Amino acid sequence: MGIRLQRAVALETLDLCAELRALVPPPPSLVVLAAIAVAICAGRTGSPAGFNPMADLSDAEYQRRYALGRRRYLAERAVKKALRQAWLRDHGPWLLLAVIAVLLVVALGLTQPHRFIVLMSLVLYSGLAWVVCWAVRASC
Repeated sequence: MGIRLQRAVALETLDLCAELRALVPPPPSLVVLAAIAVAICAGRTGSPAGFNPMADLSDAEYQRRYALGRRRYLAERAVKKALRQAWLRDHGPWLLLAVIAVLLVVALGLTQPHRFIVLMSLVLYSGLAWVVCWAVRASC
């Protein structure tokens, strides 16, 4: 995105800089910057078409580019969703087992039950883990 300067304004600015160079042996950078700022302000027409490259597009071209961008965005979104679903399908059971194990350890740590209850909880969790592993392997 940039400002489109008219050729005449740019040439006039260069001539002005050349005249300043001839008048003052080393031109101060402030003068050069002021000349460039004047050229930019003079080249500005006041319409947004000079600043926005999409402003001078026809409606049909704008709609075409919008549709292409939207299709690309939806395709990328579908790929991300498919990857997320595939990851969840592959790793979901293991994630569920890990969450259950953490909850079990927290519950046993907070309640501090008798040794029999701790052993039974761990045995039941091991059985659940075995069933989930068996089901996942059987489904592959």
